[in-house]
Amino acid sequence: MDSREDIIFALDIGTRTVVGTVLKSEADELNLIASEVVEHKNRSMLDGQIHNVIDVANQVKKIKNRLEEKCDLKLNKVGIAAAGRALKTVKGHHEIEFKNKKEISPEDVKMLEFAAVQDAQKKLAVGKDKEKASGYHFVGYTLLGSKLDGIEVGSLISQRGKKIEIDLIATFLPRIVVDSLLTVIRQADLEVDHLTLEPIAAANIIVPQQMYNFNLALVDIGAGTSDIAITRDGAIIGYDMVPVAGDEITEAICENYMVDYHTAETIKRKLNSAEEVEMKDILDQKVKISTQSIIKNIEDKINNLAKLIAEAILRLNGRAPQAVICIGGGSLTPLLREKLSQYLELPVNRVGVKDGEEIQGVRGKIKDISGTQSITPFGIAMSCKKNQTRANFIDIELNDNLIHLFTLTPPKVSDALLAAELDIKALKASPGLAMSVEVNGNLKMIPGTMGTPAKVFINGEEAGIDSEIKNGDKVDIELGEKGKNGSGLIKDVVPELPARKIFINGEAIELDVIYYLNGEKVNSSQELSDGDKISYTIPQTVEDVIRDVIGFPIENLRFNKINYSLNGQDKEYKYQNYKIKVNDKAVSLDKEVDEGDKISFVENNFSNLKIKDVLGDLSEQSMINIVFNEKAIKVPAKDYKLLKNNKPAKLDDIIQQGDEIEYQSGGIRLNQVLEHINYQIPRSLGGKLIIEKNNQKAQLIEALTDGDRVKVYIENNK
Repeated sequence: MDSREDIIFALDIGTRTVVGTVLKSEADELNLIASEVVEHKNRSMLDGQIHNVIDVANQVKKIKNRLEEKCDLKLNKVGIAAAGRALKTVKGHHEIEFKNKKEISPEDVKMLEFAAVQDAQKKLAVGKDKEKASGYHFVGYTLLGSKLDGIEVGSLISQRGKKIEIDLIATFLPRIVVDSLLTVIRQADLEVDHLTLEPIAAANIIVPQQMYNFNLALVDIGAGTSDIAITRDGAIIGYDMVPVAGDEITEAICENYMVDYHTAETIKRKLNSAEEVEMKDILDQKVKISTQSIIKNIEDKINNLAKLIAEAILRLNGRAPQAVICIGGGSLTPLLREKLSQYLELPVNRVGVKDGEEIQGVRGKIKDISGTQSITPFGIAMSCKKNQTRANFIDIELNDNLIHLFTLTPPKVSDALLAAELDIKALKASPGLAMSVEVNGNLKMIPGTMGTPAKVFINGEEAGIDSEIKNGDKVDIELGEKGKNGSGLIKDVVPELPARKIFINGEAIELDVIYYLNGEKVNSSQELSDGDKISYTIPQTVEDVIRDVIGFPIENLRFNKINYSLNGQDKEYKYQNYKIKVNDKAVSLDKEVDEGDKISFVENNFSNLKIKDVLGDLSEQSMINIVFNEKAIKVPAKDYKLLKNNKPAKLDDIIQQGDEIEYQSGGIRLNQVLEHINYQIPRSLGGKLIIEKNNQKAQLIEALTDGDRVKVYIENNK
């Protein structure tokens, strides 16, 4: 027997049966040449998972031999499908924030998507099972949404923004499922030519690609499980499985009517076509029972099956879909459509059963199974013909480690990275950590430098994460260098401010900015550390200069005291211990300093307090106010008494600590007034000299008091 390139051999290995088909590939369709269906003798498969490899391999070998004999062909290669119930769908999210706004490149989006896939991959490892993620093959992903600076967009590529983020659903297949399938095929002397997924194979037959935009639930109700796939927005977005299916109904018939499993299966198949069923129970009693009576007795089980499927659809889809398409032998269960529609709150005509009697693109019918059970095997064959979702099994080396890679699309470097669980984010140019400091109470960031991206090499040639790889390739990843952490000096975070030139005690000084680091005075070249607190100030007043430039603590400026008495009353005089002058003028501390100012700041250890400085009002009492020749004048009293510590003193004498000052004002005579005002009496009198005090005649030696009115004049002789 010879093999032929136009012949497709497809196997559907289910929980209850194995279906084999041989089809001839013609222009636009497949023509069924032969088919074989065998049931597992033992429970070799449970819930779609192979539990006894040898038994299943024997069934596959039996089908292969029969088909080879029927078709007179040598069957070497086969197309198979992994059960959808084994798939795991996990949501992944990732976001990237750039230093500045930029145009988003395809490479940026690839890195974002693969990082989100790895986020989903990490979520597979839950609880204590840290190795769980490594037990899965990555199958593919479906985008749920993209955001640019927090706003949803259809596509990120060529957009401008600072932050991009993405949500997706990643699909994973347990390695054990693939490994056991491959072992079965090898033991049956076959080679896997094509591997797809059962939900994808079925969808290819019953849901045209243009219908993927509808929100549909595809439910494959088999013997052991009910597999669910959801379509939306042009793709299959998720998979789920309910561990209840046709066997639940079969076992209910067994329990109610005491018949064996195979008899119950026969009864179940007749519930939609016969009015009554004849059966023999385990006691060898023959009975006839109406199908309506049987349906009523198993209605609770049908109700439970519908409820579990509906709950899984709602959980996976988040809401009721637009419609439900049921396939598989279990979909023919009476009342199932009606109950599904009730639980999903859909019109009953929105829940349909594809019978598979007429499948577009396939001619022929598989014997011994219903039309709806033919959908998956024909779907596998159609996937083979169109070479859709073709499985790839390759071995490559990644950084000298052997990686067994399984993909449903042409394998790429990114697939190898996912399989090796190498963090794709490590391939990006990674910036160093930013440094944060506080400047005069305001937070400032000093960014780190941007690192260098990793390099990818395939067999020594530089490539990218999206580059395709083939069996035997050697892939090397050279990780880039991480950027340096932020660093800087004080002058890097403080604005440049102008300096002023002043003079302090004759020395020229530049009034520059004064810096403090964590409370310590430093210069502008001081290196910074993360979390440092910087403050700076420019001296503006005399106080600032004394404190910050001269370095003299303001609290050390104090007043000295001199205690003395004046006319028996205790007095106190205070004077500052430093003399402060600007441009030779005494000033207060809040005096502002200008360019070129000359500041004098010297210690003052003694007082220059004079007696005349403390007399105050008393010194005013030593002056006598008189009116001389109609003109008001003020003249000092003569003969006043001034004592310091009971000794005569002068007005300019310095007062010391404890001095006792006594002062008594005196009077003045007219001749002393004339002398004080430098009034000269004429030597030659042309008349009589008249002297009057308060309109009364007086003498030159007349004593005067405050307020007296004096006249001196010559009276002509008549």
